[in-house]
Amino acid sequence: MTLVCAVIGIVLAVALRRWAATPRRTFVTVTVALTVLSVVPDLLIPAAPSTKAILMLTHLVAAAIVIPLIAGRLPARTR
Repeated sequence: MTLVCAVIGIVLAVALRRWAATPRRTFVTVTVALTVLSVVPDLLIPAAPSTKAILMLTHLVAAAIVIPLIAGRLPARTR
């Protein structure tokens, strides 16, 4: 699932590079919001608190790796 979400992030970055005035900022804003939304199901599942914490941590670690990597390849502004 992490790989699938990373590919979706790349597709989003390509689209923003083409159509957004500030692709890097827009990408970071959207992906951080999506990361926050990705932990909501972890909070709702009936599981032990430690299981929920590990699931949320994996989302945050993956996002901490993928988001800066992709954002760093986007221009701050389009011409």
